[in-house]
Amino acid sequence: MAARLAWVLNLDADLELGAGPRYEPSKSVRRAMTPHVERLATSLLGAQDLLVDEASPAGIARGLPGRAFCPTPRALALLERAGAAPEPHPTASVLRRVNSRAFASSLGATLPGAAFVTDLEVARTMLHAEPPVGHGWRVKHAHGMVGRNQRIVVPPAIDEPALRFVRAGLAVGGVQIEPNVAIETEYAVHGLIRQDGALALGALVRQRCNARGAWLATEPIGADVPRDVVQRMTEEAERVAEALIAAAYFGPFGVDGYTYRDPGGALRLQPRSEINARYSMGFPAGLGVKGAESPRLRPRRLD
Repeated sequence: MAARLAWVLNLDADLELGAGPRYEPSKSVRRAMTPHVERLATSLLGAQDLLVDEASPAGIARGLPGRAFCPTPRALALLERAGAAPEPHPTASVLRRVNSRAFASSLGATLPGAAFVTDLEVARTMLHAEPPVGHGWRVKHAHGMVGRNQRIVVPPAIDEPALRFVRAGLAVGGVQIEPNVAIETEYAVHGLIRQDGALALGALVRQRCNARGAWLATEPIGADVPRDVVQRMTEEAERVAEALIAAAYFGPFGVDGYTYRDPGGALRLQPRSEINARYSMGFPAGLGVKGAESPRLRPRRLD
């Protein structure tokens, strides 16, 4: 029988990692998280697991191992207040690094013209030019969630609000600037890196999200998905796993990707649009695990 766990589902982890120790979720963030926390709890937690949050009585999880959506300092404090003993986890500095868009960009751009920028003049130059694909540029702060901390800029209309957004992103580490393309189909590969470096990797899945990028469902792919898409997404997930291990990260992760059309109408793959070094809404379906279960795959070590 799987061990009973105490969980914190801090879906706002990326916002905390970006803001640092001063972070406190706003009322709007709390409202936005609530339905997703409830939904994820039904698919990720085991039948006997305990969900812990700010309203939980102190000591309610005494003696239980504690696990978080992402083991940020705030999540660990909630587990400890509840009496749970947090499982081994990466340091906050590692989490901040590997969940930053700077880390994903450091593995190489996978969308034409995209770059992570830390200089205002470089950002201005990029944003004044037409992107090689798509319509305008999508500017993203280093950390964000579900469309937050993102803005679309269409050259040459770089107004003062857009520049303020860029400056704010540069002040907290930099901005990802990439072509704003129309997404056709979204995909993901989920994995789990054990503390000893062994890797369990799930099969490619299809993701459905709304216009803001909020997750709706994760589904098995059909026979219509080109074999090349499956191979390239899987290879990219393995590359990401190698980089995460080298960065001292262990735990759950996911790699998002999508298809789009180039100016000639050909279907193209963006195999690494986001790296999520944490759990995600699609993780239970993507890797077939729940609660304290082990992945239904034989772990393998990357050489």
